[in-house]
Amino acid sequence: MSVVVKVSGKLFDEETVDSLNALREGIRGLIEEGKRVAVVTGGGATARRYIGKGRAMGANESMLDLLGVWASRLNAYLLSFSMADVSYLKVPESLEEFIHAWTSGKVVVVGGFQPGQSTAAVAALVAEASNSELLILATNVDGVYERDPRLFKDAKLIPRLTTKELSDILETSQSVNAGGYELLDPIAIKIVNRSKIKVVVMNYNKLSKLREVLKGKDISTIIEPA
Repeated sequence: MSVVVKVSGKLFDEETVDSLNALREGIRGLIEEGKRVAVVTGGGATARRYIGKGRAMGANESMLDLLGVWASRLNAYLLSFSMADVSYLKVPESLEEFIHAWTSGKVVVVGGFQPGQSTAAVAALVAEASNSELLILATNVDGVYERDPRLFKDAKLIPRLTTKELSDILETSQSVNAGGYELLDPIAIKIVNRSKIKVVVMNYNKLSKLREVLKGKDISTIIEPA
């Protein structure tokens, strides 16, 4: 079984490496059970900082996207180098490079691929190319809510929904500008639909429990392809 873990860039913003170590522990646990693993990293505060400065200095959206892509690759290298004994050390910069790296049998960590494409879309493509049955989205919230739980304390967690229902929720809240992507964007949704990939949304504070997640335990939200 192959699994793709898409990790929010916010995990790399933390002052300690506790969450990163938990991610490594979770990945190694999956490997011990014979699973193949690929990881996709977001750009986090580093990406947002450079995008913000670039926008203030007049750079266009494609250029700003590139800044975000490079920041996400920096995070990918940090994770890859931290588990050099099991990872493919060169971070792929395209789907073609990922497919080649995947044949190594090692854990492959990637960031962004190209401007105009979110790391959520990259994660969906990676899941499709690796014939993965599951895409795990590790974010800084527990799952998918009816509205932003960081703004509305009474927001209700949705334990199970379809990609169509998710699209309806995100339609009014998800930005398509550089640095504004969250969860699954329309491209990512199209990919998981066509390849029937199940998506799990979880808090990245629980990354050490990836084995339990694969067994259907401690899951916050499951997104079924339409």
